[in-house]
Amino acid sequence: MKLFKLFLVYQLCSFVNSYSFNNIINYNIQSNKNIKCDYNTLRRNILYTGLGLSLLPKNAYAKNLLNYMEEKQKELYDTTVPSVCYISTEYTSMGEKFNIDNNDLPKGVGTGFIWDNSGHIITNFHVINKVDNAIVTITKKNLEKVSYKAKLTGIDPDNDLAVLKIDAPKTDLTLINYNPNVKINVGEFAFAIGNPFGQDHTLTTGIVSGVNRELSAPTGRKIYNVIQTDAAINPGNSGGPLLNSNGELLGINTASLGMGVSAGIGFTIPINTAVKSIKDIIETGYVQKPILGITYMERNPTESESLKSGLPIIEKGLLILDVPNDSPAIEAGLRGIKKNNETKKIEQVGDIIVEIDNYEINTPTDLYAILKKYKPGDKIKLKYLRENKEIITEMVLGNYKGTTFTKLENERGEDFDKKSRKIDIPLKNLEPKIEPKLN
Repeated sequence: MKLFKLFLVYQLCSFVNSYSFNNIINYNIQSNKNIKCDYNTLRRNILYTGLGLSLLPKNAYAKNLLNYMEEKQKELYDTTVPSVCYISTEYTSMGEKFNIDNNDLPKGVGTGFIWDNSGHIITNFHVINKVDNAIVTITKKNLEKVSYKAKLTGIDPDNDLAVLKIDAPKTDLTLINYNPNVKINVGEFAFAIGNPFGQDHTLTTGIVSGVNRELSAPTGRKIYNVIQTDAAINPGNSGGPLLNSNGELLGINTASLGMGVSAGIGFTIPINTAVKSIKDIIETGYVQKPILGITYMERNPTESESLKSGLPIIEKGLLILDVPNDSPAIEAGLRGIKKNNETKKIEQVGDIIVEIDNYEINTPTDLYAILKKYKPGDKIKLKYLRENKEIITEMVLGNYKGTTFTKLENERGEDFDKKSRKIDIPLKNLEPKIEPKLN
């Protein structure tokens, strides 16, 4: 098709040049009849060009097009491979806890990509959750592989994000092709590079199948605006890049439907959703998001659960379970549930938050959406119920300072790590390395 267009352009240029030259030389001689003849000549030339191309072998166009596509895919792959990392994780403390030989423990595997010249690596939170050790292997431009012990920079489990750090020379680092203005369109080609089942730097291709999907984060909260792709996303691809045909980063491959293998429906967190968290973590060690500083029920109890537990039936709002001593909520006078130490029965019901600055909280899920409108340090008016009485108080929103239970060294040192609040998020299924075998 490209060749055919070139022939058309050539014929058109030939006509324009010929017509212009004749106009200059024979300006007073040319007539409308001659001009009409030149147009007819152009039409004939185009017809002859089409007839000539039709005499070429039937598969000539397809072959040239396929060769061109293959060359472009290889170029994209070769350019991107040095930006994509192999992440190997270990869970040795599990062996100590359950008296299992470390050699019998599975080795986790994931993918990441190089973000900046400081050696920050972007991956999924679930790839490094509760790990004792993480080894990041990068591929230099000369295809030499070098491994580094990773440090933890920070996490955002609500978006399934983690940032690691390796102490590699800048000359060995090739940054991912990040374009802040990248657009995501359904139907455009999509390319995933990762380490499915430990098979390093595997390229899979497809298209962007859909946008505005929802995905559950490891915390149970929803991630919105997720990309759907049919490029194969398997265990081990987590944390790797999804690219467009220009090699630009579209997002972070995170999950797929299917029983442990790709079913043609993979999910990718858009880079434009993740970039704020990434920058916050690199600059401060934490994602900058506001918190009340409470523990609360993620959903309101059912009638039968209320009868068994002694919790009230909540028609509207969210129930506070606990208020830590150093939280902004305790300074505002909020309180959680109090149980009898001996009987374990509830002696005091926690406060029920029903409104923040005129934004109603009908269910616990509303809180997350409302807090997205604020930043740490903002002052809010909070309405809550205590013993069926409405109370209004003011409070200053705190800042999220969470980290995961892990033995990874923190990039900012041990003292910084001690200031963080450990968040116990259950492990997802491990993504193991699998050695292929002949049957």
